Amino acid sequence: MGGLLAMLESREIQLALLWDYHWRRVDDPCLTVTHLIDDPTVLIVARDHRLAGRESVDITELTDENWITRADEHPVADVLARTCQAAGFRPTVSFHAHDYQEAQAMVSIGLGIALAPRPALTNLLSGIEAVSLRPSAPTRRILLARLTERRPTPAESAAEELFREVSRDIEKGYER
Repeated sequence: MGGLLAMLESREIQLALLWDYHWRRVDDPCLTVTHLIDDPTVLIVARDHRLAGRESVDITELTDENWITRADEHPVADVLARTCQAAGFRPTVSFHAHDYQEAQAMVSIGLGIALAPRPALTNLLSGIEAVSLRPSAPTRRILLARLTERRPTPAESAAEELFREVSRDIEKGYER
């Protein structure tokens, strides 16, 4: 996210898609931030996993699972740690993935289970399923940011409206 903020400040870009969690909010008075959508975190499991086929699972049912999480101190690792800590256990991380496709591939062959934000699963690999968590895992906010001191150009305003429209469509898809 730091790279995008630097690009906004240098005026290399005019708009940036950002995201945050409740413990680390994007809160910069130099930015005008538009909240586009709340993005739920879901569990992904292999199709032959004991939890496959369920609509939702309580996080406390996952105490003995092996986990796959993102490498390089990715924020989803923090989401996993916080979610499990709130449920009273520490996750056993067996593998680290460098992107969500890699995590999905590891899950599909039974190396463990993983958490992922819903949009990262748009192209869900065969052999895995997404399952909602109870109580829900931390939700990230998807944000559109621009410098407060700049008045939006007509193109920026049009792009912002497009982002809002797409976000509404995504949210409708979450409800299905």
